[in-house]
Amino acid sequence: MHVAMMLYTGFRLLEVTGPMDVFHAANRLSGDTWYEQHLVGPSPGPVLCSNGVAVGTTDCLLDMHTSFDIVVVPGSPVSGTERENGELVDWLSQTGPTVRRLASVSNGAFLIARAGLADHRALTTHWRDAQRLSDEYPHAHVKRGHRFMKDGNLYSSCGFSDGVAVALALVKEDLGEELAERVTQSLSRMS
Repeated sequence: MHVAMMLYTGFRLLEVTGPMDVFHAANRLSGDTWYEQHLVGPSPGPVLCSNGVAVGTTDCLLDMHTSFDIVVVPGSPVSGTERENGELVDWLSQTGPTVRRLASVSNGAFLIARAGLADHRALTTHWRDAQRLSDEYPHAHVKRGHRFMKDGNLYSSCGFSDGVAVALALVKEDLGEELAERVTQSLSRMS
């Protein structure tokens, strides 16, 4: 399965690396490459995340030739105006309806909502952003008090640790509960 980890200026690095570690551990523990991960950015080269680290892309939105089974949209410490990240939102608008599963971590839900992919669907986000998300996107059914949610092929989570929980839920759906539990145990040994 092809997994797109979406990168944009100011994204929260933990919200990308947490799910990536889950998918990597699933590959390692299963002995097969179930998840082929791609770091997708608006242009080739490094993307500066919220803590100042530059992360290199493996794919560029403008040059995409791969269709993705899973798209993960991380959040940012600052969720700005609708004009920000326009290329990513446009790409999500065009690609999102054909993606097998779409996941947001924290306030990455804003980008999914801006792309029109949360209309008449339930999703969650960080508690600090829930009211604003609800106000700005009244067609989205923002649910508070949930670590993560699933509505059809749309998965959403409150924060970075909940993004790990979403990735584990995806692994459980794909490879079964036993492997997902082994991934959880493997990751908890690292903490």
